[in-house]
Amino acid sequence: MIKAILLKPLDGDPEGSEREFSPDDFDRLEAFGAVRKAASAGEKQAPAVVNKKAPPVANKTVEN
Repeated sequence: MIKAILLKPLDGDPEGSEREFSPDDFDRLEAFGAVRKAASAGEKQAPAVVNKKAPPVANKTVEN
């Protein structure tokens, strides 16, 4: 089973819900753009994008 995040409502579940699908079902739904693979516990999330043109915020520290 593959854990997936819904990108479109499916079977009464709203967008953003996590569901498990068989590999065949996941591949078919992914081709339709209805799901994406859920990050497993060992995977890292992408770092936040820094807007270099934005003025610095006075009350926050920005790491470069």
